[in-house]
Amino acid sequence: MDSAICIPQGYQIMQIYDADLNNDGYSDKAIRWQKIKLSDGDTVFYSIYLRNKKNKLSYYKGLSNLEPLYFKNYEANTSNKFYDSIKLIYSYPTLSVVDFSSGTITTEFYTEDTLLKKLFFTYSSKEKTWILTREMQWFVPPKGYEGDEKLDENGRKLEYDRVAEQSIHVEDFDILKYIGW
Repeated sequence: MDSAICIPQGYQIMQIYDADLNNDGYSDKAIRWQKIKLSDGDTVFYSIYLRNKKNKLSYYKGLSNLEPLYFKNYEANTSNKFYDSIKLIYSYPTLSVVDFSSGTITTEFYTEDTLLKKLFFTYSSKEKTWILTREMQWFVPPKGYEGDEKLDENGRKLEYDRVAEQSIHVEDFDILKYIGW
């Protein structure tokens, strides 16, 4: 592990992504990290480290907005009405996926029980950040579905694959607002 990478005490690194995140020809790192002992309402964090020409990694940007908030149980009500209002908006939050690849950050999550969305944030060297450029959405029918629509090998129907309707910087993206909270 590079000595430039660090996280606060009481947290743990969950995953490390190696990719040329800003398309400059150097292998960068994105680190997924979280509290060692998660509590309701906690966040999963991502730190991006870019490599320079001298092969040194430097902290570039932190993101805390790409995954749903953590809750031990997403179905049961608690004594916290604020948390309960957040939990109700998520559909299958544990199936959310974030990935980092060459010049792109993707996040995949359900917006409703049967709608799966994948967003592509592409690095802009002009703006020095990742910008939402592409959106994909699938209809994922419930078990026992017997509709007329042809489904792919994953049991889904691609509804659209398009240029993003909004140009959102990755740090301004808010999954809760995006799904309607």
